[in-house]
Amino acid sequence: MKRIVSYIIVSLIFFSCSDEFLDESPTIGLSVDKLTDIQSMQALIYGAYGTARPFVSQSALYSAGMMRDILNRNRGEYDPFYAHQVSTTMTSWQYTSGFQTIGLLNQVAINNLDAMEATEDQRNAIQGDMHFLRALVYFDLNNYWASPDIANGYSVPLLLEPIGVDDRVSTAKTTDVIAQIESDIEAARTRFANTSGEANYMAATALAARIYFYHKKYDLAYERANEVISSGGFTIETDVSAPFVPRGNSLENIFTFKYNDGDGAGVSPSARIWEAYQADALNGFYSMNPNGSAASLIMDPNDARFNTFYTQDGQFIFVNGKYSTEQMDYIYIRLAEMYLTRAEANIMNNNSVSQQDVDDINTLRQRADPASELTSVPTVQQALDILYEDRTKELAFELGDHFLNTKRLQRDIIKIDTEGGGTRSYAEWSELLLYPFPDIEVDIHGLTRNP
Repeated sequence: MKRIVSYIIVSLIFFSCSDEFLDESPTIGLSVDKLTDIQSMQALIYGAYGTARPFVSQSALYSAGMMRDILNRNRGEYDPFYAHQVSTTMTSWQYTSGFQTIGLLNQVAINNLDAMEATEDQRNAIQGDMHFLRALVYFDLNNYWASPDIANGYSVPLLLEPIGVDDRVSTAKTTDVIAQIESDIEAARTRFANTSGEANYMAATALAARIYFYHKKYDLAYERANEVISSGGFTIETDVSAPFVPRGNSLENIFTFKYNDGDGAGVSPSARIWEAYQADALNGFYSMNPNGSAASLIMDPNDARFNTFYTQDGQFIFVNGKYSTEQMDYIYIRLAEMYLTRAEANIMNNNSVSQQDVDDINTLRQRADPASELTSVPTVQQALDILYEDRTKELAFELGDHFLNTKRLQRDIIKIDTEGGGTRSYAEWSELLLYPFPDIEVDIHGLTRNP
């Protein structure tokens, strides 16, 4: 309850109902200059994790629509994603909650915690959480808003301190945003080396593995994923469904956003996803697109993941197995991802396949379909194709991974019947599926990807 109350207080302090998403709203009751003790810093951290909960859940919804991995049955506001006509109506919510989270974190970042009465562990825990969550939020913002021209393009505004209502900002170069994400996640690892906050050292190391993997820094992705696996602190469950228990207390789960008993209906970290993916033709509104690229890999009757996570009912294939209730922790990083990341990063870095890579692949195949385990070392291309298939089967409809992985590899995606069928090349869709900036942010700050 303390965390929920802290979140409410902090939200009232910093955010009114203003539509100016990047601007700090006038304060209520407690001015910023009075946030000078360690308890206030902790309240800001609790508040930031609170505003991040709706932020992280959006990728599992929006990206599935953009990839046409799903069919939308009865929610018209999701149609633009499927039609590749993404508007600000939906994405503004993700943008807003992301920058609200960053606004709270930056209040911590600018304060001198060393001058506050606290233990060294308390200071490190708060600063570790600040860096961890800022890296997490900017990583997702950059994935969906940044120009595909990484070397020369622009992303979202890069804010490292609070801004006032009269301040104006502009978009930052994608390379600068990437550098800040990597700086933050390494700072989190340093702060968490001997203490834990809401997150901890292994959560930060696993997120670093994900960040470096998608930034194509495969040597670092391998090192971080290997560190998590080698720590022995986590275990691959024998049952594919075991990590997806409502309160997320599986030894396979490295980090989750927690469900709180005080959450009202529909506001838990996974509530929106449960609502969309539930096995109910009337109330759920997403089902798997059997013609999509994900379905072509996932629909394997011999694979326990298909039989466990998907429910076939007449013409529908419901994507309900990973989100069994609206009262769930939101599972953010699992050990399974680390095995997939370690294997592929090692292959990409060395342009060869080792026995360890084969063992990593077989670790997940053994529980999903023992008959599919590899009995010899494949070629590099064979191994990469296997990992693309296995990553899709393992992580589909979590965190937007299939979209991000398709984007990383610059693969084609499907067209729909009205487009004549077939596929659309990466060159065609890389700009098409960029999220637009909210209209109010364009009006106020003049945001553009071509400053």
